[in-house]
Amino acid sequence: MKSTLASGSLAALLLASSAVDAVVCPYFLPAKFPNPFAATAAALSGYYLQAGSDGSAKLVQGGGLVAVRYGSNAPLGLWLNPPPLANACPAYKWLNAAAPATAVGYETLTWDASYITYWNATSGSDLSTVVDGKSISKFIACKPIAVTDSSYTLFLQTAPVDTITDVPSSIDKTTCVQTKIILDSAGVADPLAPTPLD
Repeated sequence: MKSTLASGSLAALLLASSAVDAVVCPYFLPAKFPNPFAATAAALSGYYLQAGSDGSAKLVQGGGLVAVRYGSNAPLGLWLNPPPLANACPAYKWLNAAAPATAVGYETLTWDASYITYWNATSGSDLSTVVDGKSISKFIACKPIAVTDSSYTLFLQTAPVDTITDVPSSIDKTTCVQTKIILDSAGVADPLAPTPLD
């Protein structure tokens, strides 16, 4: 009897330990539709807004199927599945723009766990946000030097190109293309409403 209790206690202890290490994710899978956020520049035909593995905003060839949340003057969210070793659950990440400390003329774009940037995303219109009281809908897409695939890193352009300073050394400046991003929701049966702000 003593050995049975001991082995039972050991099994319970092991089970408890594995439960602590495991990540229990809610069972929620949003519907996916064709990616509606397309680049408008001729040189970027067939490129769509997406997330890089490092959390940066990218333009990638072929939109694929995505789950997005967007609206007018609302956060813009993209459902992302973390890598298996990230010990995290799938979730919406939110597109944010932030100006680097010494840079002029552009803002970096990242997908984050919470949102600080509000976007105007309406069907048939260019994706835009407000910076210093002005509506901005221009982007710059550049190929990273260290990446060999066809993706572009995306930046928000906030001033004329000839005034831009402190471009990241990680990108190939000779590959940069100015573009807008249009929301073409013709293939989206039912765009999701943005997450409530409160």
